[in-house]
Amino acid sequence: MIHAIRTPSGQRRFDINSYVPGTKPNRKTKASSKNVKTTDDESTLRQIAKGVVQYAQQILLQKLFPYPPALQLGVEKLQAFCVMQNKTQPQGVPDFLSNWGELPIKDWTIEINSPEEWKDVRFIEDQKPSGFCIELDGSYINEADRIQNEVMEEVFKKSAENPSLYVEFRRLLVTHPVITKGDLDVKSVLELKPLQKVLEDSYEEAPVSYKKQGKFYCCGYCGGLMHRTADNQLKCENKHCNKQRKESVPFECDKDDEVLWLKKGLRYFVHRPGCAELRIEKRMKELELEVTLYPDCDKYDLHIVFPDKTVWAVDVKFWESAYNLAHSVNEPIPKLPHQPYNEAFFVFADEIKEYGDEYIQEFINHCPVQFKKSQVMFEDTFIQEVEKKLIRCQSLTI
Repeated sequence: MIHAIRTPSGQRRFDINSYVPGTKPNRKTKASSKNVKTTDDESTLRQIAKGVVQYAQQILLQKLFPYPPALQLGVEKLQAFCVMQNKTQPQGVPDFLSNWGELPIKDWTIEINSPEEWKDVRFIEDQKPSGFCIELDGSYINEADRIQNEVMEEVFKKSAENPSLYVEFRRLLVTHPVITKGDLDVKSVLELKPLQKVLEDSYEEAPVSYKKQGKFYCCGYCGGLMHRTADNQLKCENKHCNKQRKESVPFECDKDDEVLWLKKGLRYFVHRPGCAELRIEKRMKELELEVTLYPDCDKYDLHIVFPDKTVWAVDVKFWESAYNLAHSVNEPIPKLPHQPYNEAFFVFADEIKEYGDEYIQEFINHCPVQFKKSQVMFEDTFIQEVEKKLIRCQSLTI
């Protein structure tokens, strides 16, 4: 049962939080013909993803209705696919949000013509857009790109005075996904004055609904803000952190100070991979290697120089979907004119290493840029490769 609400214009809307699950799509039902395909399927899924992300933004603003047009249209197209295949269809947007969206695509009643790796994903996890959904929508990538482009403009203007300005900015976002307004004001004035405006634009007020017993809590693994689940438990929005089993940490601040957190695009596309970038940087320093973070204002993520002057370039990625990631890469890692690399690597954060070799192969298969398998690996494997290379360098000096 879903509680209905009448709008002032007389339209009937539904509160998904009041929904009590009814009949799930029949997971054993198969399409009547494997030849029933529509060239529109992938674009429809992207439209649904866009709508789910937009609706999640509305909920944070406590604006449940009306549903985003992209979501309404995407669900209507999905219903049409079901009719064409003579299968059970979602009973409107509320049913999709509370039922279909929480199931893997392979468990829907119909056949969807989409990349194979999409079959196991969900659009909604813990009543929020899944990582896959965020990547498929792509709007948060645009938000992150916009802020980074603004930073780049300021950095280029001020580079003569402070060439490391961009690195300091990126490091701050990674190490402070949650911050008080007071601390942000201090850092923007004393440490990153040229980037004050864009730094302030990178954060927004933390949702009061995330508080538990009057306090905000941060993830003990990544430092991100914890949200409360339906059973009042604390959980990091990065589902991979929960496998690390780290205790949540109370966020200490003055009761009169405002708590801010990174905007969604930056949390997903800067902070998440940034944690892996800083881990690799730290390990390179422990090995006493020369390492530069975000060289030449982020041509790539890590520039590593070995004792024999061999240079490795590294781009670190943290995406749920290898297929979506592959299609976001449209050129090789660029070379620095003053110190070009000898080898380049795409490195995936260890948080997703459970996806295994299939993830790596999917990325290589669909990426328009040609990569050898030896250039694409998970974080721990890359560290091992660095250590092996260092041993070879050291043996040459004996």
